[in-house]
Amino acid sequence: MEEHSPYNLKSPPLLIVISGPAGVGKDSVIQRLKERGCALHFVVTATDRAPRPGEVHGVDYFFLPTAEFLRMKREQELLEHAVVYGQHKGVPKQQIREALASGKDVIMRVDV
Repeated sequence: MEEHSPYNLKSPPLLIVISGPAGVGKDSVIQRLKERGCALHFVVTATDRAPRPGEVHGVDYFFLPTAEFLRMKREQELLEHAVVYGQHKGVPKQQIREALASGKDVIMRVDV
């Protein structure tokens, strides 16, 4: 009979949500986790706004045309979404599915 130890069991990956009002420090927490080299998937938010100078598609945001963002919303491909200062923002489900399927814990940052 094989002995089971809690040290041999692989826990299922977690979806961790960091949420709070603007200015509470969500981005600081995520930046510190990245600096420490934590083996996590950091969710990238989609938006229909244009990239600002220095922003990179797929790193800072997924920059989408408004029609594509609305299609994803309509087809329920977003885990959550909102209009913030007149711009659509949301979290694509696919990246979370893929990260969890690969066994990675996922960190998602959302406003309240």
